[in-house]
Amino acid sequence: MIGKHTIVLVEDDLELNQMMSGFLREEGYLVTSVFNGNDAVDMIIAENPDLVILDLMLPGIDGIEICRRIRTEFINPIVMLTAKDDDLVEVASLQQGVDNYLNKPIRPHVLLAHVQAALRRSSISAKPENPSHLVVQDITLDRESLCVTLREALLDLTSGEFELLAVLMENAGVPVSRDMLYKLTRGIEYDGLDRSMDLRISTLRRKLNDENPPYRYIKTVRGKGYLMSKR
Repeated sequence: MIGKHTIVLVEDDLELNQMMSGFLREEGYLVTSVFNGNDAVDMIIAENPDLVILDLMLPGIDGIEICRRIRTEFINPIVMLTAKDDDLVEVASLQQGVDNYLNKPIRPHVLLAHVQAALRRSSISAKPENPSHLVVQDITLDRESLCVTLREALLDLTSGEFELLAVLMENAGVPVSRDMLYKLTRGIEYDGLDRSMDLRISTLRRKLNDENPPYRYIKTVRGKGYLMSKR
């Protein structure tokens, strides 16, 4: 029996909302349903759920704008659902702090697998066996406070970005393959096509003020993956 994780589900399609929320409740989750974008921001901030499932296209404000508004206060995972197969939309979603991006239609058991993986990743940072305090160059990461600072300035990272940075910092000086990054941060195998990890690396570089090569912090190692430079 899984723990009673809380989920806010933002989906305006009544039938789809009821199907997903009913399925997740049967799996042991506590689900609060929201049907429009205007109500979603206040609900998410008030409830502070363990995870948000968020439709892209909604009455009122859309899913990307909801992410932009809540990310200063909400650090837990966001799973975005969309019927649009658009790279620009995916990039915009990831830049606003979405942890996972799924195209509709999606089968309930596939959604459940992604929910479980996102919650598992989110809980990793609280496990005592992981180093609680990491320092590489002038970046400091603290798992207990879930804070990252760059030259003592606090960075605004999502849970997915935080865990990705933690994995890279734990392996500083050693290239980490895309496959390993997917396994450690998303709990899934890399399919060879998904670009979301590259997009998240780009977002991390931007937040570290290190967008242009030669990179100071996160370097690309051809054929091997990404490497957190020690100096």
